Amino acid sequence: MTDIVIGTAGHIDHGKTTLIKHLTGIETDTTKEEKTRGLSINLGFAYLDLPNKQRVGIVDVPGHEKFIKNMVAGLPGIDLVLLVIDAGEGIMPQTKEHIDILSLLGIQNYMIVLSKCETVDAELRELVKEDIKEQLAGTPLCEAPIFETDAVEGLGLEELKLAIQEFGETVPEKPMKDVGRLNVDRVFSVKGFGTVVTGTLLEGQFHVGDELTVFPSGKKTKIRSIQVHETDKKEAFSGQRTALNLTNISKEEINRGDVLTNGSNLEATWMIDAKVTCLDSVQTCFNLWDRVRVLVGTQEVFARLVPIGSEIIQPGESGFIQLRLEEQLAVKTGDHFIMRAYSPMVTIGGGQVLDAIPQKHRRFKQDVIDSLKVKEEGNMDRLILDFMLSRKEIVSDLKEISQYMNLPEDNVLSILEALVEEKDIIQLTKQEWVAQGKMKEARDVIYTELTSYQKMYRLRPGMPVEELRSKIKALLTPKQLGLVIDYLENAQELVQKNHRIMHPDFKIELNKYQEKVKGTIERKLKEAQFTPLKKEELELLDEKNAKDVLEMLEDQSVVSLTFEYVLSKEYYQKSVELVTDFIKKNGAMTLADFRDMTSSSRKSSMLILEYLDEQKVTKRVDNTRELMES
Repeated sequence: MTDIVIGTAGHIDHGKTTLIKHLTGIETDTTKEEKTRGLSINLGFAYLDLPNKQRVGIVDVPGHEKFIKNMVAGLPGIDLVLLVIDAGEGIMPQTKEHIDILSLLGIQNYMIVLSKCETVDAELRELVKEDIKEQLAGTPLCEAPIFETDAVEGLGLEELKLAIQEFGETVPEKPMKDVGRLNVDRVFSVKGFGTVVTGTLLEGQFHVGDELTVFPSGKKTKIRSIQVHETDKKEAFSGQRTALNLTNISKEEINRGDVLTNGSNLEATWMIDAKVTCLDSVQTCFNLWDRVRVLVGTQEVFARLVPIGSEIIQPGESGFIQLRLEEQLAVKTGDHFIMRAYSPMVTIGGGQVLDAIPQKHRRFKQDVIDSLKVKEEGNMDRLILDFMLSRKEIVSDLKEISQYMNLPEDNVLSILEALVEEKDIIQLTKQEWVAQGKMKEARDVIYTELTSYQKMYRLRPGMPVEELRSKIKALLTPKQLGLVIDYLENAQELVQKNHRIMHPDFKIELNKYQEKVKGTIERKLKEAQFTPLKKEELELLDEKNAKDVLEMLEDQSVVSLTFEYVLSKEYYQKSVELVTDFIKKNGAMTLADFRDMTSSSRKSSMLILEYLDEQKVTKRVDNTRELMES
C-alpha cells in the first residue's frame, strides 16, 4: 500500500479539528493562541490508523480568511481532501474560497463531510445536502460522496474511515525517484537535538545521513534523524509526512517556505512561466505589471504579472503569463500555485508552472507562445524535445532531462529512444543527447568559425581543434565538442585530420609564387636527408608565403618533429624502416647506431628518435631503443 496524505478544508469553526481529534485521538490545535481563540492558525498534523493497518497522514489546514496562505501550504502532496461543512450552516464564503483554491491547486479527490449532524433535524440536513450539490455543480467536487457525521456523538466516523481505507487501496504507487523534495512548513528547535523541520515529502526519498541543500539560500545541511508519524525511520518516501532533525544549521538559517532536496534537481529562479486561470468570481483582470501575492508550496512572495500572447486575462479566462518575482523561489515544472491580490488580500486565481527557469520573453513572439502550448499539453516527447531545443546548451544529458521532466530516468530513456527512431534527436553517448535543431545550430557555429579561419589562413590544412574549442567554449564543453565533431565527420559534413578540422568543400589552391616556394622547401628538405631543418630558416625563403606553405605541407610532404624542426616525410619514413629492420635483427638500437646508419649528427639523430618514441614506434629502455609492442 502506498502512503497517502489527507487534508481538511472548510469554513472557520465547521469542525475540521474536532473531526480529526475524534478520528485519530490527536489534538491538532497545539498553540495557546489556537486553543484560546478556538480556531486553527498554523497547520496541524495527525495520523489515522485504518482498519487494514494502513497509517494515513492528516493535515488540518486553517479555515480563517487571514490564514489562507497556511491552508495553501498544507495542500501540496495531498492525495485526498475532506471538505468539512457544518450541517447547520451549509456552504459559507470561506468554503467557496477553499473550493476555488483546491481546484486551482489541481486536487482531484474529495469527500464531503457534513459535520455536527446531530444538531439539526433530518429535513434540514437533506436541504443542506441539496444546496451543496447545487453549489458544487461544475466543480471537481460535483461527484464527491457526502458523509453525515457528528464527531462529538461518534456518528458516521466508522463509515468515513472505511471510505478512506477503500480510497487508499486505489491510490497507485508513487514513482520512486531517488531525489527527494520537501517544502518546509514548520521549523523549531528541540533541546539536545537542534533544528527540526517538518513537511510532506513531495517526491523521492530522504535517508539518514543525506546531505541536503536548502533553497533558495543554497545552504548545506545533513539529516541526523527522521521521523514519520512520530516513529523513528532510516528513510522517508514520497507522500509521507516527515520530520527531519538537521545538523550544521540553526533554526534561524532555515525558514518556513524553504525547499529541501538531496540532489541537483532544483534551481532558484526569479521568473516562472505558467498557465493561469483568473477566477470568474473576481472583479479584476490580470493586467501587465499587476502586483500579486504568489502562494506556492509553503512560501508567499510578491510578483509582477506579464501576460504572454494577450493584453489581459479576463475573469473566467485562462492564459499564459510570466511571473517576475521579487524574491527567489525553488519550484519545478508542474507545481501548482495560488495568486492573491496585493490589496485587498482575496484569491484572484492560480495556475501551474510550465517552466521553472525561463528566459525573459517577448510577449507576442509566436515561437514562445507555441512552446508554452506544448508545455501546457504535457505530451512527454514534445516536452522533452521542446526542452532540448529551447535551452542554451547544445547537448542535454539524461540526468538534466529527467530532472526537468520530474520523471525517473528509465521513463525518460524510453521516450528518448522513440525520439531517435523518429529522427528528432541524436544519441551521442549513453547519457548525452542532442536535438536535430541544436546539432544544426552547432554545425552552423562551427562552419562560421571555420570560414573565418580559412579566409585568414588560406593555405593551412584546417583549423586546430583546440583553437575552435576556445572560440565556442560557452556553447560546448571540450568533450561535447569532440562528440559533435565525430558525428559531423561521420555524416561527411566535416573533415578531421591531425587535430585539425575543415569544411568538406574546402580546398587549398596555390598561386604560382606559393607553388615555387613549395618546390624549394621540399627540395631543401630532401637534400638535407636525415638532418632536420629549422622552420625559421625555411620561412626566410619567402617572407610573404613560406610560413603558410610550410604549415600546409605538414603531414603531407613534411613532418614536424618539434615546434622548431621539420624533416622531409620521405626521410622520416626511411627512418622508420631503418630503425624497425635494425631492432628486429639486433633486438635493440643505440643513438650511435642510428647516427652511423644515417650519417647524421648526434643532435639530428636525437630529434628523429625522440619523435619515433612520441609516435610509439619505439620506446627508450635505458640508453637503447626497442620496438613498441603492437
